Amino acid sequence: MESCARGTCSSALQSSPASIFTMLIQTLIASRCQLSNTNKYPTSNEEKILNSKMEFDFVIVGGGSAGSVLARRLTEVEDWNVLLIERGVDPLPETIPPGLYNNNLGGPQDYYYTLEPQESSCLSNKDKRCVWSRGKALGGSSVINGMIHIFGNRRDFDGWASQGNPGWNFEEVLPYFRKSISCSPEYIAENGDKYCGTDGPLRVRYYNYTVTDFEDVVLEAAREAGHPILKAVNGDRYLGFGRVLGTLDEGRRQTCSKAFLTPVRDRKNLYVITSTRANKILFEGKRAVGVQITLSNNETAEVRATKEVILSTGTMVSPQLLMLSGIGPKEHLKKLGIPVLVDLPVGKNLQDHVIWFGLYYSFVNESVTSAPSEKDQLDSAYEYLEFNTGPLSTLANDLVAFINPVDPKSIYPEVQLLFSQIQRYDKNGLKTLLHSYNANDEILQIMTDVIMKRSLIIAYASLMRPLSRGVIELRNADPAEQVKIYSNYYTVPDDWKRLAKAVPTLKSLLNTTILQKYKANFHTYDVPQCRNLTADTEEYYECNIRHTTGTNFHACCTNRMGPANDSRTVVDARLRVHGVTNLRVIDASIMPNITSANINAPTIMIAEKGADLIKQDWGIQV
Repeated sequence: MESCARGTCSSALQSSPASIFTMLIQTLIASRCQLSNTNKYPTSNEEKILNSKMEFDFVIVGGGSAGSVLARRLTEVEDWNVLLIERGVDPLPETIPPGLYNNNLGGPQDYYYTLEPQESSCLSNKDKRCVWSRGKALGGSSVINGMIHIFGNRRDFDGWASQGNPGWNFEEVLPYFRKSISCSPEYIAENGDKYCGTDGPLRVRYYNYTVTDFEDVVLEAAREAGHPILKAVNGDRYLGFGRVLGTLDEGRRQTCSKAFLTPVRDRKNLYVITSTRANKILFEGKRAVGVQITLSNNETAEVRATKEVILSTGTMVSPQLLMLSGIGPKEHLKKLGIPVLVDLPVGKNLQDHVIWFGLYYSFVNESVTSAPSEKDQLDSAYEYLEFNTGPLSTLANDLVAFINPVDPKSIYPEVQLLFSQIQRYDKNGLKTLLHSYNANDEILQIMTDVIMKRSLIIAYASLMRPLSRGVIELRNADPAEQVKIYSNYYTVPDDWKRLAKAVPTLKSLLNTTILQKYKANFHTYDVPQCRNLTADTEEYYECNIRHTTGTNFHACCTNRMGPANDSRTVVDARLRVHGVTNLRVIDASIMPNITSANINAPTIMIAEKGADLIKQDWGIQV
C-alpha cells in the first residue's frame, strides 16, 4: 500500500495549477490503488503447497461466504492446517463501491448461470431464459450481492428442526447469527443486542441512502396507508415496511473475504489457492481423503485431507462436485457413465425466491430535465474515490416490506416487496437494471419509452415460500461445464397466484397524501403477449408474472439436510454426507427449505454453526 501513497501532498498545495493538477492525479491514483490493494487478502500458496506435497487436516472447497467463515474458524485451532481452494481471485476494485451493484451482475466476477428454458416462466427474458448471478471471487456472492443482511424468522428455523434436524431451531441458531456480525453502537443503543452482535468480524450498517428521498416517500406512504412500520427488520415482528441493515461500512462493501479472512491472512496454519477448480472428491473406499484440482496453468494435481473434505461451493457447484464424485441420483450418474458410490437425491429440492419485476409507480417530476451526464458520473467517481461519499457509497435497496396477503391472521410473511428508483431520462440506469434480469429487447424498449416521460419507482414482489421445486443436473462429466438448471418456477400454480395477491398492497399506497402530491400511478409492464387480456384479472396477472420473471438470486436447498432414513436428504444435522465418511457440505445447499428473507445471512450462520460442529466432532470444546 505504501506504493500507492499520495506522496508529499502538502508540498503540492501551491498556487501553481500544474501542482494542483498533479495532486489531483495522485489522489485519484492512490484511491484507486487502495480499492485494488490485494495485500489485504491471503496470499495464494499454490507453488509452495504443491511442491511440498503437504497434507492438510481440512480441505475446504469454495472460498465464498461460507468457506471464508470456515477457514477463519477452523484455523482458530492452531494444530489444524487448513487449505481453502477458490476458483476465482481477489475481489476486483469495481465490486467495492456499493453503488455499482447492478453493474457487476454479469461482469467478470459473476458466473452468470443461464437457466434451461421452460414454458412456465421467464417468457419475456432473452431466449426465454432467466439468469442467476453467483460470485466468482474470494468471498463468493458476498462480492456482488445486494448486501441485505436479514435473518429470516422463527418459523423458518423451527421448521428445519421439526424435519429431523436437532440443533437447528430458531433459539439454537440465533447465537450464530449474532456471532458473525458487529452492529454500530448507535443501532445497539436503539434496538438492543438480542438480534445483533457487537464484536463479530462482519460489520453491518444502515445503507444511509441520501441521494434522493424516494424511500422516505414510500415509507411515509406505507405509514399513512396503515401498514406496520418495522423499527428493526431483524426483530420480534416479521410483517411490515422497514429499512434493513447491509454488509457495508463507511461507503464500502463488506465482503466475507474482507471480514473473515483479511484479519487472519497471516495465520501460519491457513493456506489458500485461488484460480483453482476442484474436479472431484478423492475417496479410499467410502472415506473422503482429498480433492483433485486443476490449477491456473491447467495442470491437474491432488491435495489430501487427513480429517475432512468440506464442500462450500454453493447451490450449483456443491451438488455438481458430489455427482462428479459418484454421489447422486443413480440413474442420472449411470447415464453419464459416472460410477455410483452412493445413491442420494443430490441436486433435487432446488428452491429460489422468484421475483415478479413487472411492477412500477410513475411520478410527475418536473425537476428532472435530463439524464445523468458523463460529468455527473465523473463527479460521483471523484467524490467516492476521495471521500467515500456520494451515490457510489451506498445502494438504494434498503427499503423492504414483508407482507402476507394470503393469510391476514398470520404473523409470518409470504411475499417480500423491494423498491428501486429510476429517474426520468436515465436510459442507462434502466438498461443496467433490466440486464440483471436478462429482460429481452422488446421489454427494454417499452420501458425506455416510459422512462422518457416519467420518473419511476420499480417494485418487485418476491415469493418467500415457493411450492415449486427445481432440479440441478450434470450437463456431462466435465467439471469445467456449468450444470443444467431447471428452476421450475410456477410449475405449482399456487405460486404465481400468491404473488398476484401483492397488488392490492402496492395499490394501497396510492391513496395517500404524499403519493397524491407526486401524482403517482401504479402500472404493470405493458407485455405485448398480455395485451389481449382484461386488466386486473387473474388471467392477466398470470400472463404478466410468467413473462416478467426474475430472481432474488437466492437459490438453495440442493443438498437437503435431514436424517438418513428420509430419502429426500443428502446430509445429516451435523452436515455430514450420508453413506460416506469425512465429507461435509456447509453452504446454502443444505437448507431443507428456503428462509423467508435474503439468504446470505443464513448462509454465514450455517458456516458459523458448521465450524462448531466440526470442532465438537474432533474433540475441541466450543
